[in-house]
Amino acid sequence: MTKAWIMKKPFDLSYAITLVAIFSTGIASAGLLLFKPLIVGALIDDYHFTPAQSGFVAGIEMAGIGFSSFIVAAFGGAWNRRWVILIGATLGILGSLGPMLSEAYMPILLCRLMAGVGCGLIAAVVLAVIGTTRDPDRTFGLYYMFSYASAALLMPLAVWTMIRYHIVGGYLLITLLLCIVFVTAHRIPATYTGLREDGSKHTLPPFPWASGVLSLGLSLIFWIGFGGIWAFVERLGVTAGLEHADIGGVLSLSQVAAFGGAMTASLLHLRFGRTPLLAASIGFAILAVVMVGWASSISVFTIGVLIFGFIWPLFLAYLGGTMALLDPAGRIIAMSVASQTVGMAIGPAVAGVLAGMFGYVAIAIMAIVCFALTLALVPPLMLKIRPNDD
Repeated sequence: MTKAWIMKKPFDLSYAITLVAIFSTGIASAGLLLFKPLIVGALIDDYHFTPAQSGFVAGIEMAGIGFSSFIVAAFGGAWNRRWVILIGATLGILGSLGPMLSEAYMPILLCRLMAGVGCGLIAAVVLAVIGTTRDPDRTFGLYYMFSYASAALLMPLAVWTMIRYHIVGGYLLITLLLCIVFVTAHRIPATYTGLREDGSKHTLPPFPWASGVLSLGLSLIFWIGFGGIWAFVERLGVTAGLEHADIGGVLSLSQVAAFGGAMTASLLHLRFGRTPLLAASIGFAILAVVMVGWASSISVFTIGVLIFGFIWPLFLAYLGGTMALLDPAGRIIAMSVASQTVGMAIGPAVAGVLAGMFGYVAIAIMAIVCFALTLALVPPLMLKIRPNDD
């Protein structure tokens, strides 16, 4: 393979179609996360779950994602990735049909665990494949641009669907999204070399344990805080006196802000380095928590949610690029799905318990503590990546 061919490859029509298929597959698996605030509120309003029960339902989805993505990252190097995502889509659909047929807590809990496992299989493959591109920071930025542009279109549909058909409509929409995977699966690279397939042999380098534990720990703590406040952001809006329609509109706008954050990551690339932008995204997350947790008006709540939307893809893109640098084989990135989803499993569960004991403001305090700890881990991570390339 010549250098000229390598430079040309990303602009080939076939390559572009493959990227769109990969991105679409990732969006399909992220439906349960995208609609989570609406689903959590609907579980409380429609099925009369307590905040703690709703938090555990949200959390067990993330636990399922974390478990299956870790299995794929640790043991699935030789598995056919197309079959992995097809199995994941099937599990996700089955786990989304159950809550449409039963209002009982335990059956829903088990079904959402199944759905989480399925979506985790898909997400681990998608991120690992993106990590094999020649410019993962930019590709992650493009992926999140694509994701949030789609989410900005899907959120109003979800709000309308759930106002009209309540929680059953929400789970039906998640089911329909997962059906996309059966159309896109044939474009997913089947082997671990992903988009680097060039006919040559590849030997996996040793796993970078110190860097991996540090970056995955940073990811875990961030997503505990984020998962807790995002799962209950709709309830925080209600507590602040906002109407459901207003909250739905703000959540829709947050997807536009997320598109802007992803575009920023793609355009800035490494112009200011990864570390400053990673630290800045965490700092703005703390500001957003203050505005959402203690919102005194719809404008304050809106700005806080929009900041959340903007920094989310920035954090993901630059942490993902860092992980790709530390481990070009994509193992840390694949495991980051586990750290993210385990964090977002712990976050809603703990947040639900805290809300039941101390009120919803306790969720904001928990999130601030988590983000402050995350920010403290950035300098040690900087020391790990500086010898390579920041």
